[in-house]
Amino acid sequence: ASLYFTVFCLLTLLERKEDEKKQWKSLPTVSVLIPAYNEEESIEETVKSAINLNYPKDKLKIFVINDGSKDRTKEIVEKIAKENSNVILIDQLNGGKANALNNALKIVDTEFTATLDADSLATPTTLKGLLPYFTSNEIAVVLPAMKIKDPKNTLQRMQRYEYVVNLFHRMMNAKLDCIHVTPGPFALYRTSVLKELNGFDENCITEDLELAVRIQKNNYKILQTYEAEVYTIPPSTIKGLYNQRKRWYKGGFLVCMKHK
Repeated sequence: ASLYFTVFCLLTLLERKEDEKKQWKSLPTVSVLIPAYNEEESIEETVKSAINLNYPKDKLKIFVINDGSKDRTKEIVEKIAKENSNVILIDQLNGGKANALNNALKIVDTEFTATLDADSLATPTTLKGLLPYFTSNEIAVVLPAMKIKDPKNTLQRMQRYEYVVNLFHRMMNAKLDCIHVTPGPFALYRTSVLKELNGFDENCITEDLELAVRIQKNNYKILQTYEAEVYTIPPSTIKGLYNQRKRWYKGGFLVCMKHK
């Protein structure tokens, strides 16, 4: 089995062809959804990374959904919104990440919608690096290369290498139309598909994994590219890593049962 997998990886790498790209005559409108719960330490940097996207401001809307935070998250976003007209604050009682995304999705009227976790950072070229891959209506999502931001200890450095390996796996999975997750850090969706599928499952603790399965179940495609990057802050403690992976694996199991 290991020999088969090794040969498969090598063939995928060697036979990789240049993906077709679309040249946009007029750039489409895009919304960025940032759900946040008690994110006062990172929310300002995250929102400003979206503001600093190299994209026409009149075609970009940034929705920050304050999901009942008990810290200064709302106050920080309100200050940013006063200085940037394309930043819109949605304030709600705590309902969870999927609920926050769905509430924002109700008022989204742009052609594309990106999600951005509150502990992640887009680069100025992230958005323009993803859009060219929407070459047909069957492509529902395009994913950037997700990397670790400034690892500060051994645990975070280990996760940096893990993310690099996972990126290669997703590139292979994309060739077989079986990417299993559309991560929160700047997955770019075709809005019409998101609304057709009724958004994110609010009863699922891994809503990005469940949606990826449902997208492909409805005969849409998910693509992965190296040409756009996004950075995320990983857990820095064993306890934080354990809690993250426990949620991932439990959620993954429940999604498998739901879509078996």
